[in-house]
Amino acid sequence: MEEVLELFTKKIKNFELTHSEIKIYSLLLKEELTPRQIAKKVGLSERIVREKLKHLLELGLIERNLIKQGWLGYIYRAKNPKEALKSVFSKMEELLGLLEEEYKKYSKNHLFPQGGL
Repeated sequence: MEEVLELFTKKIKNFELTHSEIKIYSLLLKEELTPRQIAKKVGLSERIVREKLKHLLELGLIERNLIKQGWLGYIYRAKNPKEALKSVFSKMEELLGLLEEEYKKYSKNHLFPQGGL
């Protein structure tokens, strides 16, 4: 059972948002910005901002569009809060499904005492 709980702990951490990620999402609710613009507004390096944007994209909280302004890059915008929450809840449901499958595999290989799980 430890393996299942460790997997849960590891996966649930993916849903944690840092203070700077929350700040970036809030900025993007107001306007579309490039990573460089975000970095200037929040006082972080562009590299760190790109890492934060990647995490926000993975959670489905933001979107990006390819732009060409003498160079190729991305401009980011926040999904509206209702849509963003739906995306996060959907990813949580996926996680629950994964954990349920892992638990089924685990329980087939382990016997529990009477009245156990």
